[in-house]
Amino acid sequence: MSLDRQNLDSFQLLRRIVLSILTIFVLYKLIFSLIGTIDRPQIQGKFELYQTNLVLVASEWEPTAELEGLGALQTSIIGTDFLKAASQQYESARANDVQAIDKLKLSLSNLATGSIDRDNKQSLAEPLGTRITLQTNLINKTISSAQLEIDKIDLRIGILQAASKQPEQAIKTWQKVGAISGQSRSKNIAASLIEIWKQPSEIDRNTAPQIAAEINTNFDGWFRDRVQAQLYTDLGDKTALASLLQGEQIAAQNALIKLGLNTVPRILIGLSGVGLIVFFIVRFIILLLQRQASQSISDVLLANINTPWKSPWDWEIVWQVFMLGFFFVGQFLLPFVFGTFISPGSLTMRGQGIYVFASYVLMSSLTIGVLYLSIKSYLPLPLDWFKFNWKSNWLLWGIGGYLVATPIVIVVSILNEKIWQGQGGSNPLLQIVLEGKDSSALLLFFLTAAVAAPLFEEFLFRGFLLPSLTRYVPVWAAICLSGLLFGVAHLSLSEIIPLTTLGIILGIVYARTKNLLAPMLLHSLWNSTTLVSLYILGSGN
Repeated sequence: MSLDRQNLDSFQLLRRIVLSILTIFVLYKLIFSLIGTIDRPQIQGKFELYQTNLVLVASEWEPTAELEGLGALQTSIIGTDFLKAASQQYESARANDVQAIDKLKLSLSNLATGSIDRDNKQSLAEPLGTRITLQTNLINKTISSAQLEIDKIDLRIGILQAASKQPEQAIKTWQKVGAISGQSRSKNIAASLIEIWKQPSEIDRNTAPQIAAEINTNFDGWFRDRVQAQLYTDLGDKTALASLLQGEQIAAQNALIKLGLNTVPRILIGLSGVGLIVFFIVRFIILLLQRQASQSISDVLLANINTPWKSPWDWEIVWQVFMLGFFFVGQFLLPFVFGTFISPGSLTMRGQGIYVFASYVLMSSLTIGVLYLSIKSYLPLPLDWFKFNWKSNWLLWGIGGYLVATPIVIVVSILNEKIWQGQGGSNPLLQIVLEGKDSSALLLFFLTAAVAAPLFEEFLFRGFLLPSLTRYVPVWAAICLSGLLFGVAHLSLSEIIPLTTLGIILGIVYARTKNLLAPMLLHSLWNSTTLVSLYILGSGN
């Protein structure tokens, strides 16, 4: 008996040592992964530019007599001063890129003074000079790419100025690109734009095809059409201009439809959420005046929310599941195994879709396997653990929770944007979806984000972590702590506050319903609408 006890104590000590070592590695990786997102742009910047481009295309629509009534809808969606708004969006994007270049130049300065990136993935056995050279080359390449983006933005800002009847200012903008840019392509495009808008124009029909080809290669959507329209006007080519304007109307009508599909549902969802919030606030005030608020709100809205779960295991099981299962498997083991055989950046869009879906399902399966083995000795569990009740009101709470979460997270995101100013990184999957064209790949991304992620993350964070924490802290604190870890686990500094807010709302819904179906539905609706919105904007560009 004593020998068994001694063996058990030895096993517990060994487990704690192993978990402590894993925790050190995980925290190291977690901290440097988060720090690494500081200088990365958010998807929100691209999202806004894509929406701006779509608004510009839609602004060209001229409703026929039969559809004249839709003119008011067009104005309500695109606004009245859309050119000014578009210019501000592009100026903001330019400022973010300039800021990113300044930070990269600071990194170069640190390298020159001997400060090495300690998170460098190159082998530590490499000579110091070699590592400095590799990092310097990488940073210079990134700076060059960012500078090219600034050139593209400046060229478009000039077109916006020309469309706003400021051709002299536009020419100055393009002259600045020609004088400062280190890219020969940018200089050539700027020179062509100056020739097109210069009055009187000296473009003739011999050079026009070359300029037109240059325009088609480097511009799209509204910007391409504006330059082509000015080119055809200079040439006096009324046939080409009429054909361009006809195609413009079709594109504008399609863009307006896509903007409507993207904007109107979001407005309705947001208003519905605000309505629910106001309803409960008003009801609370009324009941408070009647001195029944405490009991009535508890019965209607917060019933059972303060009832803790009876956790049969201690904090070490939670520690083991997250350190060994979620973080070690997800952040170390799988990236190492996949990275040995596959380079995700070299895959096609469809290959990336398969890679993302397969790696996520495998990570989820392994983590749940670790969870099962960790709690196996405690089975069977109390009835309120990992509960799926199809006959309850989970649909009501899932949809209602989503409606309430939408305006709250939007407000938090707006405030959060003031903090990060377009930096802080984003989920790379969102960028891929925004620019993706392969329908099979997009379907796989959708299955990952709208099905696999809600099922796994709600099972782990709400089904396991939140109830386990109630053994040590009140339910409200467990909701907040599980929400915070949910936000941090997405490894993007700029998303921690909004995702923590969403995680708290998911926790409230689960604590209220004691049914995993409700937060899973809420989570799925949230991810689905985000992906659909990105797809609409991407397809419109």
